[in-house]
Amino acid sequence: MDKRVWVALILSMAVLFFYPYFIQQFYPQVGQKTEEAQKAAPAPGTTATTQAQPAAPVAPPPVKEELTTVETPLFRAVLSSVGGSIKSLELKNYKEGLEEGAKTIDVAQKVGTLGSFKTELFINGVAESISFSPSRAAANIGEGEKTELVYTGRSSTGLVIEKRYAFSGNSYAVMTELKATNPTPTAISVRADTVLSASVSGTDETGYHQGPLVKSNDKLVRQDEDEQRLTGNGKLKWLGLEDKYFLSAIIPATDAALSWTTEIPAAGQSKAALHLPLNVAPNAAVALSYTSFMGPKEYERLLEQKAGLEDAIEFGWFDWLARPFLVVLNFFERYLGNYGLAIVILTVIIKVLFYPLTKKSLHSMREMQKMQPQMAALKEKYKNDKQKMNKELMELYKRYKINPLGGCLPMVLQIPVFIALYEALYVAIELRHAPFYLWIQDLSAKDPYYITPLLMGATMFLQQKMTPMSVDPTQQKIMLFMPVIFTFMFLNFPSGLVLYWLVNNILQIGQQYFIYKTPSKA
Repeated sequence: MDKRVWVALILSMAVLFFYPYFIQQFYPQVGQKTEEAQKAAPAPGTTATTQAQPAAPVAPPPVKEELTTVETPLFRAVLSSVGGSIKSLELKNYKEGLEEGAKTIDVAQKVGTLGSFKTELFINGVAESISFSPSRAAANIGEGEKTELVYTGRSSTGLVIEKRYAFSGNSYAVMTELKATNPTPTAISVRADTVLSASVSGTDETGYHQGPLVKSNDKLVRQDEDEQRLTGNGKLKWLGLEDKYFLSAIIPATDAALSWTTEIPAAGQSKAALHLPLNVAPNAAVALSYTSFMGPKEYERLLEQKAGLEDAIEFGWFDWLARPFLVVLNFFERYLGNYGLAIVILTVIIKVLFYPLTKKSLHSMREMQKMQPQMAALKEKYKNDKQKMNKELMELYKRYKINPLGGCLPMVLQIPVFIALYEALYVAIELRHAPFYLWIQDLSAKDPYYITPLLMGATMFLQQKMTPMSVDPTQQKIMLFMPVIFTFMFLNFPSGLVLYWLVNNILQIGQQYFIYKTPSKA
């Protein structure tokens, strides 16, 4: 094999092996630099600054609390009359673990603690706690049904405030409306703050962001842990709090310029607030709407909001490839009922698309093997003149129309595919705890018994035995040792990724057998 071929193979192996560790150790810092640059140069119509705003007046004593339970096929929520906030939201389709009896996930304890979606009022510049009264104590919503929950309160100035939640039985998004009615002969200036709070910030143990994020003017900014406070004033798509799998967000229904604040007051804490102006003329009413979202980062559900909410899924550098992979996997799972089978089908499709390149590559490797005696003779003849030797070798390749790098090209081109699938498997909540068959009960986690990595190594060894080898015995030994290296690499990779590589190897063996049995003229 040519020296450049070995360089390409070694680089490919290095990328495959070190990518997960690189993402965990370095990618968050790279993302932080990008976000800092975005914050340093805000988009037109938007201003962002870390300067603290004047402190709000001290909040008055708490008001009496009434709880309302809302149950749908997707979640069970408990809301409080204190600001119309959410105290808990249990996701019926998600568990903390795979063990029997595992608790359902309370997403409010991840990205919405401390009374998220609470509405705080500032009337004529003064903070005021209003005692809201709920329209019902409980609501049970079936599939496809809708129900409203209305909180009503009156301020000391006589202003009537209504906060209306419209729940749907098949969505995590809740349509929300704030309405202020002024029955007095005097204009009243009101600012309504809808606040999100969570006990997360910075990055988690796997390197994924957790804490405040804001999307405005098609730019997504994830707040760093060392930035205590950010403010903005402009057209806003949405803002929220996130961790790897879950999101709480406020999506304004208006295109008007709005002000917002995100802050990390202390390590392990984060807040985000949307400031809505409700300036009410005498004997008039003003209403503003937004969508309240709290739930899992399911790609298709986020896409349904048509606000760029799907950008909250942190796919990494190969986002452009990981997104369509996830869409394809979701499509096949919908009909097959199993993400493992969906991965197998996706692997077959990728292998079919790569077949012309694979065929050309194997042909190039076979021709390179035939040329080994001539190459050995040239290396011996010009062993003291490497420049002349390389020139003669290139002439030899030209004469026989062979690309010395053609043999490893399919592996190099599969690196983006590999990384994109790795990201999709690792960050998509759809594949969290998704079972395959038998002992594989979580495609996003490693094989607990290491069976699939060992099978992958065995198929790779067989594939190497079928591949045309160099006459150099040292190179032959190194190539046959590669399956051992790859097996070691894949031991802790998500089992779904190992499944992809295993099926890929099996298909490669079949393709090699077919191509080698086909007459060379073909």
